[in-house]
Amino acid sequence: MNKRDAKVNIELVAGVVVALAIGVSVVAILMLDVTGKKGSGLSDEFVYDIKDLAKVDPALIIYEESSPSTATGFSNSRAIALGADGSVYLAGDRSIKIPGGKTIDLPGEPQSLTVADDGRIYVSFEDHIGVFDDSGRQLAAWKSEGERAVLTAIAVYKQHVFVADAGNRVVVHYDTDGKLINYIGKKDKERYIDGFVVPSPYFDLAVAGDGLLRVINPGRSREEEYKYD
Repeated sequence: MNKRDAKVNIELVAGVVVALAIGVSVVAILMLDVTGKKGSGLSDEFVYDIKDLAKVDPALIIYEESSPSTATGFSNSRAIALGADGSVYLAGDRSIKIPGGKTIDLPGEPQSLTVADDGRIYVSFEDHIGVFDDSGRQLAAWKSEGERAVLTAIAVYKQHVFVADAGNRVVVHYDTDGKLINYIGKKDKERYIDGFVVPSPYFDLAVAGDGLLRVINPGRSREEEYKYD
């Protein structure tokens, strides 16, 4: 066999291999179940059927909707709070809807919201707190908590303001003028504080009627109580 014949044979074999590869690919594509109608292909013992979990015993349902739902008008509703008189405040997009049908325009997207007994509205943005009166006038913009800050919840109790910072995994404690008092919940072995584990931006807090600060530690699946020191 001369070199020319060998070259022709190699090219022929290569062509056949390429043709077979193309054929296999076409068959694989045609057999691919892109709709999912054929199922997972697993046996019945691998099927996770949750139909029974959707059934709720009527005896366990102790609440019912008392009035029709009300559309917020926001494309992205973010927070709700009650005033001292029980009025509802809603935050979303870049504004707050307050009683009387008024709207307060905000300089950024709100993350959380609370209303103090004196009527001041405290709003957390991504990295700082803004304070407004009920006319929409901005009274203050507090110092940023830094690039890592993700402020997800805020509570006001007397002269104290507590802010959950999911990014820095700590509760920031201010007075009502925006002065930093301390950081609560930082990991401290000597004080037996394990620290907050916050795997995602869901980090909430509240002050109960007894004045204790309650904080959800999401990564540890528990609620923790703190004094202000």
